Amino acid sequence: MELPEGTIEVIDTFIKEFVNSKDVVLGISGGIDSLMVGYFLKRNIPKEKIHLYSLPYRKEDQDVIKVEQFLGIEIERIYIDEFMQPFQNLVNDKKAFGNAMARIRMTILYSMANKYNGLVAGTSNKSEILTGYFTKFGDGGSDFQPLGDLYKTQIYELARKLDFPDWVLNKKPSANLWEGQTDEDELGIRYADLDKILQCIEFFKNREECQIKTGLDMKLINRVYEMVENSKHKRIILYIPKINFRSVGTDWLE
Repeated sequence: MELPEGTIEVIDTFIKEFVNSKDVVLGISGGIDSLMVGYFLKRNIPKEKIHLYSLPYRKEDQDVIKVEQFLGIEIERIYIDEFMQPFQNLVNDKKAFGNAMARIRMTILYSMANKYNGLVAGTSNKSEILTGYFTKFGDGGSDFQPLGDLYKTQIYELARKLDFPDWVLNKKPSANLWEGQTDEDELGIRYADLDKILQCIEFFKNREECQIKTGLDMKLINRVYEMVENSKHKRIILYIPKINFRSVGTDWLE
Protein backbone atom coordinates (compact mmCIF):
# COMPACT_ATOMS: atom_id res chain seq x y z
CA MET A 1 0.00 0.00 0.00
CA GLU A 2 1.31 3.43 -0.96
CA LEU A 3 2.78 5.65 1.75
CA PRO A 4 1.23 9.10 2.27
CA GLU A 5 3.59 11.92 1.34
CA GLY A 6 5.60 13.21 4.30
CA THR A 7 5.21 10.05 6.41
CA ILE A 8 8.83 10.04 7.60
CA GLU A 9 8.77 13.73 8.46
CA VAL A 10 5.52 13.36 10.45
CA ILE A 11 6.90 10.48 12.53
CA ASP A 12 10.17 12.35 13.14
CA THR A 13 8.37 15.50 14.28
CA PHE A 14 5.89 13.57 16.42
CA ILE A 15 8.61 11.71 18.32
CA LYS A 16 10.73 14.83 18.89
CA GLU A 17 7.79 16.86 20.18
CA PHE A 18 6.12 14.11 22.24
CA VAL A 19 9.25 12.67 23.85
CA ASN A 20 11.00 16.02 24.26
CA SER A 21 13.84 15.42 26.75
CA LYS A 22 12.51 12.20 28.34
CA ASP A 23 13.97 8.71 28.20
CA VAL A 24 12.10 6.04 26.23
CA VAL A 25 11.66 2.33 26.96
CA LEU A 26 10.88 -0.06 24.08
CA GLY A 27 10.22 -3.79 23.97
CA ILE A 28 11.98 -5.57 21.10
CA SER A 29 10.45 -8.72 19.59
CA GLY A 30 12.65 -9.28 16.55
CA GLY A 31 9.90 -8.21 14.13
CA ILE A 32 9.50 -5.30 11.76
CA ASP A 33 7.29 -3.09 13.96
CA SER A 34 9.56 -2.90 17.00
CA LEU A 35 12.59 -2.56 14.72
CA MET A 36 10.89 0.35 12.93
CA VAL A 37 10.05 2.12 16.21
CA GLY A 38 13.61 1.60 17.44
CA TYR A 39 14.92 3.04 14.17
CA PHE A 40 12.83 6.21 14.50
CA LEU A 41 13.74 6.63 18.15
CA LYS A 42 17.42 6.47 17.22
CA ARG A 43 16.84 9.08 14.50
CA ASN A 44 15.23 11.56 16.84
CA ILE A 45 16.45 11.28 20.42
CA PRO A 46 19.90 10.76 21.99
CA LYS A 47 21.04 7.15 21.98
CA GLU A 48 21.68 7.16 25.73
CA LYS A 49 18.00 7.93 26.34
CA ILE A 50 16.79 4.80 24.51
CA HIS A 51 16.37 1.65 26.62
CA LEU A 52 15.62 -1.56 24.71
CA TYR A 53 14.36 -4.77 26.30
CA SER A 54 13.81 -8.27 24.98
CA LEU A 55 11.25 -10.11 27.13
CA PRO A 56 11.31 -13.72 25.93
CA TYR A 57 9.31 -16.63 27.27
CA ARG A 58 11.36 -19.85 27.28
CA LYS A 59 13.48 -18.85 24.29
CA GLU A 60 14.39 -15.62 22.55
CA ASP A 61 13.70 -14.92 18.89
CA GLN A 62 17.15 -15.15 17.30
CA ASP A 63 16.43 -12.07 15.18
CA VAL A 64 16.68 -9.91 18.32
CA ILE A 65 20.45 -10.17 17.89
CA LYS A 66 20.08 -8.82 14.34
CA VAL A 67 17.96 -5.93 15.66
CA GLU A 68 20.71 -5.16 18.18
CA GLN A 69 23.31 -5.10 15.41
CA PHE A 70 21.15 -3.05 13.03
CA LEU A 71 20.30 -0.38 15.60
CA GLY A 72 23.68 -0.39 17.29
CA ILE A 73 21.99 -0.23 20.71
CA GLU A 74 22.42 -2.86 23.43
CA ILE A 75 19.27 -4.82 24.28
CA GLU A 76 18.75 -6.04 27.84
CA ARG A 77 17.22 -9.51 28.21
CA ILE A 78 14.61 -10.26 30.88
CA TYR A 79 13.13 -13.76 30.66
CA ILE A 80 9.53 -13.81 31.86
CA ASP A 81 9.22 -17.56 32.60
CA GLU A 82 9.09 -17.09 36.38
CA PHE A 83 6.45 -14.36 36.06
CA MET A 84 4.28 -16.61 33.89
CA GLN A 85 4.53 -19.62 36.21
CA PRO A 86 1.48 -18.67 38.36
CA PHE A 87 -0.66 -18.50 35.20
CA GLN A 88 0.17 -22.07 34.15
CA ASN A 89 -2.59 -23.56 36.31
CA LEU A 90 -4.75 -20.45 36.59
CA VAL A 91 -5.34 -20.01 32.85
CA ASN A 92 -6.25 -23.11 30.85
CA ASP A 93 -6.50 -21.38 27.48
CA LYS A 94 -3.78 -20.58 24.95
CA LYS A 95 -5.08 -17.13 24.02
CA ALA A 96 -5.74 -16.11 27.62
CA PHE A 97 -2.22 -17.21 28.53
CA GLY A 98 -0.88 -15.17 25.60
CA ASN A 99 -2.81 -12.12 26.82
CA ALA A 100 -1.35 -12.57 30.31
CA MET A 101 2.10 -12.76 28.72
CA ALA A 102 1.54 -9.48 26.86
CA ARG A 103 0.40 -7.77 30.07
CA ILE A 104 3.36 -9.07 32.05
CA ARG A 105 5.69 -7.72 29.38
CA MET A 106 4.07 -4.29 29.50
CA THR A 107 4.20 -4.31 33.32
CA ILE A 108 7.95 -4.88 33.14
CA LEU A 109 8.39 -2.14 30.52
CA TYR A 110 6.51 0.34 32.72
CA SER A 111 8.66 -0.66 35.69
CA MET A 112 11.72 0.17 33.62
CA ALA A 113 10.11 3.45 32.52
CA ASN A 114 9.59 4.32 36.19
CA LYS A 115 13.28 3.65 36.77
CA TYR A 116 14.24 6.23 34.12
CA ASN A 117 11.25 8.53 34.68
CA GLY A 118 10.53 7.93 31.02
CA LEU A 119 7.93 6.89 28.49
CA VAL A 120 6.98 3.52 27.01
CA ALA A 121 6.87 3.40 23.21
CA GLY A 122 4.27 1.12 21.65
CA THR A 123 4.70 -0.88 18.45
CA SER A 124 1.10 -1.41 17.29
CA ASN A 125 0.15 -0.55 13.71
CA LYS A 126 -3.18 0.64 12.30
CA SER A 127 -4.14 -2.83 11.03
CA GLU A 128 -3.79 -4.28 14.53
CA ILE A 129 -5.49 -1.35 16.26
CA LEU A 130 -8.54 -1.37 13.97
CA THR A 131 -9.08 -5.14 14.14
CA GLY A 132 -8.40 -5.36 17.88
CA TYR A 133 -5.41 -7.59 17.24
CA PHE A 134 -3.65 -6.51 20.42
CA THR A 135 -3.99 -7.14 24.13
CA LYS A 136 -5.80 -4.48 26.10
CA PHE A 137 -3.40 -3.17 28.77
CA GLY A 138 -0.72 -5.34 27.16
CA ASP A 139 0.92 -4.39 23.87
CA GLY A 140 -1.97 -1.94 23.43
CA GLY A 141 -1.02 -0.11 26.62
CA SER A 142 1.77 2.39 26.04
CA ASP A 143 2.40 6.12 26.20
CA PHE A 144 2.62 6.66 22.45
CA GLN A 145 2.28 4.65 19.24
CA PRO A 146 4.55 6.05 16.50
CA LEU A 147 3.22 3.57 13.90
CA GLY A 148 -0.42 3.75 14.96
CA ASP A 149 -1.62 5.46 11.77
CA LEU A 150 0.26 3.18 9.36
CA TYR A 151 -1.25 -0.02 7.99
CA LYS A 152 0.98 -3.11 8.14
CA THR A 153 1.55 -3.06 4.39
CA GLN A 154 2.57 0.60 4.62
CA ILE A 155 5.15 -0.31 7.28
CA TYR A 156 6.70 -2.79 4.85
CA GLU A 157 6.69 -0.10 2.16
CA LEU A 158 8.37 2.30 4.59
CA ALA A 159 10.96 -0.36 5.49
CA ARG A 160 11.81 -0.83 1.81
CA LYS A 161 12.08 2.92 1.37
CA LEU A 162 14.51 3.06 4.30
CA ASP A 163 16.55 0.08 2.99
CA PHE A 164 15.78 -2.26 5.87
CA PRO A 165 17.52 -5.67 5.61
CA ASP A 166 15.91 -8.59 3.75
CA TRP A 167 15.71 -10.77 6.87
CA VAL A 168 13.05 -8.50 8.40
CA LEU A 169 11.25 -7.79 5.11
CA ASN A 170 10.84 -11.53 4.45
CA LYS A 171 9.93 -12.54 8.01
CA LYS A 172 6.37 -13.65 8.78
CA PRO A 173 4.81 -11.26 11.34
CA SER A 174 4.28 -12.86 14.75
CA ALA A 175 3.50 -11.73 18.30
CA ASN A 176 5.63 -14.65 19.61
CA LEU A 177 2.91 -15.70 22.04
CA TRP A 178 3.37 -19.43 21.35
CA GLU A 179 5.43 -21.73 19.15
CA GLY A 180 4.67 -21.29 15.45
CA GLN A 181 2.17 -18.47 15.96
CA THR A 182 1.82 -16.00 13.08
CA ASP A 183 -0.36 -12.91 12.75
CA GLU A 184 -1.93 -13.85 9.43
CA ASP A 185 -2.82 -17.38 10.58
CA GLU A 186 -4.49 -16.02 13.70
CA LEU A 187 -6.29 -13.24 11.85
CA GLY A 188 -7.29 -15.65 9.09
CA ILE A 189 -6.43 -13.17 6.34
CA ARG A 190 -3.37 -11.84 4.53
CA TYR A 191 -2.34 -8.32 5.52
CA ALA A 192 -2.45 -7.34 1.84
CA ASP A 193 -6.19 -8.13 1.74
CA LEU A 194 -6.92 -6.95 5.27
CA ASP A 195 -5.51 -3.48 4.66
CA LYS A 196 -7.56 -3.04 1.48
CA ILE A 197 -10.74 -3.73 3.45
CA LEU A 198 -9.70 -1.53 6.37
CA GLN A 199 -9.05 1.32 3.97
CA CYS A 200 -12.62 0.90 2.67
CA ILE A 201 -13.85 1.40 6.24
CA GLU A 202 -11.57 4.39 6.71
CA PHE A 203 -13.10 6.09 3.67
CA PHE A 204 -16.71 5.32 4.71
CA LYS A 205 -17.39 2.74 1.98
CA ASN A 206 -20.16 0.24 2.64
CA ARG A 207 -19.55 -3.47 2.18
CA GLU A 208 -20.90 -3.64 -1.35
CA GLU A 209 -18.72 -0.71 -2.43
CA CYS A 210 -15.75 -2.38 -0.80
CA GLN A 211 -16.34 -5.59 -2.75
CA ILE A 212 -16.46 -3.64 -6.02
CA LYS A 213 -13.28 -1.75 -5.11
CA THR A 214 -11.24 -4.73 -3.84
CA GLY A 215 -12.70 -7.71 -5.69
CA LEU A 216 -12.49 -9.72 -2.45
CA ASP A 217 -14.99 -12.29 -1.21
CA MET A 218 -17.96 -10.78 0.65
CA LYS A 219 -17.56 -13.26 3.53
CA LEU A 220 -14.06 -11.93 4.10
CA ILE A 221 -15.24 -8.33 3.87
CA ASN A 222 -18.08 -8.98 6.33
CA ARG A 223 -15.69 -10.60 8.79
CA VAL A 224 -13.28 -7.65 8.76
CA TYR A 225 -16.09 -5.10 9.14
CA GLU A 226 -17.35 -7.11 12.13
CA MET A 227 -13.84 -7.36 13.63
CA VAL A 228 -13.58 -3.58 13.58
CA GLU A 229 -17.04 -3.14 15.10
CA ASN A 230 -16.60 -5.81 17.78
CA SER A 231 -13.18 -4.51 18.91
CA LYS A 232 -14.06 -0.84 19.31
CA HIS A 233 -14.15 -1.25 23.12
CA LYS A 234 -10.39 -1.92 22.97
CA ARG A 235 -9.81 1.50 21.40
CA ILE A 236 -11.58 3.36 24.21
CA ILE A 237 -9.55 3.60 27.40
CA LEU A 238 -12.36 4.55 29.78
CA TYR A 239 -16.14 4.12 29.56
CA ILE A 240 -17.69 6.74 31.85
CA PRO A 241 -21.34 7.80 32.25
CA LYS A 242 -21.86 11.54 31.81
CA ILE A 243 -22.93 13.23 35.06
CA ASN A 244 -21.10 16.54 35.48
CA PHE A 245 -20.60 19.58 33.22
CA ARG A 246 -17.58 18.18 31.32
CA SER A 247 -16.91 14.44 31.32
CA VAL A 248 -13.61 12.74 30.52
CA GLY A 249 -13.82 10.85 27.25
CA THR A 250 -16.91 12.64 25.93
CA ASP A 251 -16.70 16.43 26.02
CA TRP A 252 -13.49 16.74 28.04
CA LEU A 253 -10.97 15.64 25.44
CA GLU A 254 -7.28 16.18 26.12
